[in-house]
Amino acid sequence: MLDILSETKDPLRVQTHLKKVFEGIASLEFDEDYVIHAMISPQGERVPFINPVRTADARGSVEVWLLQVFC
Repeated sequence: MLDILSETKDPLRVQTHLKKVFEGIASLEFDEDYVIHAMISPQGERVPFINPVRTADARGSVEVWLLQVFC
């Protein structure tokens, strides 16, 4: 968890930890502006978000955008 919180500058670096922390999520689908549009299960199922999560709006606080992803 500390490693996730320390990776605030690059949201893509959180990807490697998602499988360890969240059982049903293998990865998140980012676009070139670090907006998250979907989550991907370990089986490859894509679950799109109704409201994409803009990581830039969190101003470097990974806990803020992760909360938006999982709530």
